[in-house]
Amino acid sequence: MTFRELLEKGQIAEFPTMQLALGAIKGRIDRMTVKSLGPGSKEEYPIVDIVGSPTEYRLKVLESNPDYLDWLNSSLLSAGIVEPIGLSAIARRLAEYEDIIVGIDTNVLYACILGEHLLDEFSRIHPRPYRESVNWILLVIPGVVMKELENSANMRKGNRLSHAGRRGYRALQEITTLKRTEGFQGLSVLVVGATNPEQLHLSPDGLTILNADSMIRDQFKAFLRGIDFRKGIFFLTLDKTNASLAAAEGLTAIRIQHPRRLRKGDELSMAPEESILIGRLVYELAIEFGSIRVAWEDRGTHYIDLEGAWPWKSMEHWEASELLCSELDPGFHKALSRYVDGSFDARRFLKEWEKLREVLEE
Repeated sequence: MTFRELLEKGQIAEFPTMQLALGAIKGRIDRMTVKSLGPGSKEEYPIVDIVGSPTEYRLKVLESNPDYLDWLNSSLLSAGIVEPIGLSAIARRLAEYEDIIVGIDTNVLYACILGEHLLDEFSRIHPRPYRESVNWILLVIPGVVMKELENSANMRKGNRLSHAGRRGYRALQEITTLKRTEGFQGLSVLVVGATNPEQLHLSPDGLTILNADSMIRDQFKAFLRGIDFRKGIFFLTLDKTNASLAAAEGLTAIRIQHPRRLRKGDELSMAPEESILIGRLVYELAIEFGSIRVAWEDRGTHYIDLEGAWPWKSMEHWEASELLCSELDPGFHKALSRYVDGSFDARRFLKEWEKLREVLEE
């Protein structure tokens, strides 16, 4: 059973392996519960139940803590299970032009709006006979946005990334994914504007740039003044105030609205045309909550603990959407062997996955 070699305590759980294992488990049991783990894995906080088939599962919210609900909303948004309010209308407004330049605020990258929502929504727009849909996109990321992400990525609690640190690295993963995406051929990403430390007004703890919003808009406007492009220019943000100020300064600002806040007992189903990998959901939950336990009942209680960030995690691990298997119950592999034919060689699938990644990155 080669899963034993690929999913062991202290080993990296590569995404295809994690997806195959979780899919096999979910295909044989009705309910799987994801829990947030406290320090030292001594406390468990149930977050969501996953019920249904591995490809058409439903989620039931188990947590009532407001902070945890915000984290849950964020992870589900990044996974593509919930979407921003009015997403279709935003995509159609952008698609009025064949070629567009889009300035990006920091919060758009944190929420993975582009990679998980907007680009997919463009593909659902049926172009009129006499016009194409969006043909070419230049995503402009002001240098101050990168500085904010750098500040976040450096935030730690002890020797581990804090919640803000994990979100910072997840946003960097979003940028690298957009740069090498094959799903939209006409997409380019450009970082513009230098960051002069003397111009940055920092909070007393040195972590927050107090004048970041104004500098982000200024760097985007400075870039626009240097090019001959007048139509199809937009500024995207989730911040109501930033959107209002950008509009007052002459930019075509579009404010993206967060999905409604979840409540305990809410049940979520995927849209009919969607099929989000269960491994993707678990990955985003692990990034948001830091350490999670995926548990289920089948001839006893079984679980696997996964960490979204660990001290030696590199950018290559982030780009490959990898987690760390920090613990599993003694009967984990025996249970898994009941769900998967022992002749199945997971390592062979992993090699094919790597070949596919290399082809897509060329």
